[in-house]
Amino acid sequence: MNNKTEFSYENAIDFIMSFSRLGKKVNDLSRIQKLLDLINNPQNSLNFIHIAGTNGKGSVSEMLSEILYDAGIKTGTFTSPYIVEFRDRIRLMGKKIPKNELTEICYYIKSKTHNLYDEKDFSGFEITMAIALLYFQKAGCEAVVFETGLGGLLDCTNVIKKPLVSVITSISYDHTAVLGNTIREITIQKAGIIKDKCPVVLSVNNPDEAVKVISDTAKEKGSKLIIPNCSQLEIKSTHIGGTYFIYKDTAYFLSMNGEHQIINALSAIETARLLQGCFKITEKNIQTGLKKAFVIGRAEVLASPIKDGGSYVILDGSHNEGGIDALKKVLNEIPKPITAIVGSLKRKNVRKSFPKLFDSVNKIICVDDFTSDTIPKQELCNILNEEYSKNMGFENKTIAVCGENTRTEYKNAMSGKYQNTVICGTLYLVSYIKNL
Repeated sequence: MNNKTEFSYENAIDFIMSFSRLGKKVNDLSRIQKLLDLINNPQNSLNFIHIAGTNGKGSVSEMLSEILYDAGIKTGTFTSPYIVEFRDRIRLMGKKIPKNELTEICYYIKSKTHNLYDEKDFSGFEITMAIALLYFQKAGCEAVVFETGLGGLLDCTNVIKKPLVSVITSISYDHTAVLGNTIREITIQKAGIIKDKCPVVLSVNNPDEAVKVISDTAKEKGSKLIIPNCSQLEIKSTHIGGTYFIYKDTAYFLSMNGEHQIINALSAIETARLLQGCFKITEKNIQTGLKKAFVIGRAEVLASPIKDGGSYVILDGSHNEGGIDALKKVLNEIPKPITAIVGSLKRKNVRKSFPKLFDSVNKIICVDDFTSDTIPKQELCNILNEEYSKNMGFENKTIAVCGENTRTEYKNAMSGKYQNTVICGTLYLVSYIKNL
């Protein structure tokens, strides 16, 4: 299709989706740089807050974006993956990129890349990032909250040269086939976003080996390292529906659930205070931004006795050990029995992560029809029952059963059939539920 007038929004999405998830394996950033050279390097005219981490980077991105919006700073936000629709990934002042803008920019990129012999080596994420950068440049963004896709060192977002600040959130095991099998190896990848003489904020409660890698990298780069001071934190209350805490003598309220969101908020607070050297951000902006921040599928309450007079239904995208540890603290706040509706992708290590649910739930219902490349529900059932016998010391006792299908199990949960329910295991399952 050579005629721009014939190129539709559907054509644009088809073009983006024609690229693979990861693209051809990379050993450096030359491939993404080649693409950005073709479109005149829009990243060089933008100011970035660059965010990496295993868990929490989406929440910190939203918190910082809301703080910047409230301060009236023209802000672009680039995150992944999308939950409801593709355009959620690219937002300006909280509003998703208009379809006509995405279509026009996508056509331009397609016209620049179609003669490349290695066009299909690119990943869908790289093409999406290029669209976002051109959109933010065209809009005249003063700041861009820029979330990494995978890792940091070799992630295509790392092509930016000098961020205003780098942020590294909680680090745990995930994407080990790409990032490494140890916390040290994974952290080396995350620490790759630290740039010379650019400050870095590191979330509290990270493993000692992760802190050492990041501290050493910051020292080597001459970059100031800020880790929030928990001795100045006082948690007043954590409950379903919000969290109230005091940090450095200032009170904050979070709408997002879970004690782990306080950890994310501390990183956002310290980052916002660093940005006060670049922008006019008040303490009121920080308080308001934290209160407004919300991320779909992060201990999201779909139903509650208070709101609906029925049972709790919690939706959460947790799929790795750190994420499920955080989710368990939320589940401790709601009464048992709790039924878990879970599903996972084949590439995830469910033997390490899902058994963490065993002492928080009474029953697990496995589903597999919410996206492609899922672990078949019977196979997932078998794995969890095997791990349950091994980990809990119960012979011939099961905790997991096969569900009918995701839609039916969701309806059962919302009708109160299972009393209290958590739906979790992957953001793909969250996306399916939200689109219902």
